[in-house]
Amino acid sequence: MKVNFKEAKKLREILVQAVYQFLFNNQNTSEIYDQFAKEHQNKKINLEILNSKLKSIELNSQKINQAIDKTDFDISKIDLIDKAILYVAFEEIIFGELDHPVIIDEAIRLSKKFSNPDSFKFLNAIIDKYIKL
Repeated sequence: MKVNFKEAKKLREILVQAVYQFLFNNQNTSEIYDQFAKEHQNKKINLEILNSKLKSIELNSQKINQAIDKTDFDISKIDLIDKAILYVAFEEIIFGELDHPVIIDEAIRLSKKFSNPDSFKFLNAIIDKYIKL
């Protein structure tokens, strides 16, 4: 199903929030999806993609952690919101179809929106290092 750019941006923002909740509460993604689907049911959001990405992140969190570990950055020292952004980015790098520059740009944009002002540099370095491996 084709998603336009604005919808895709909004979907990623919601996905970062859902992944943050997953990481913070260690909550089942089905419950998180139900909550977010109810909150965003009247918005132009592709809930199927949200559910698919959220489940993929839950099922593949160990692979995503291993990928981040390959960059030699200590994932335990990464702020939770930055970790959520990385999970969204790495899920797309490993299992998705987006071009790497788009993934990096989106991670930077999400970091500037949700995290502290300088986090985008750190996230860019992690993602860039992994892509170059």
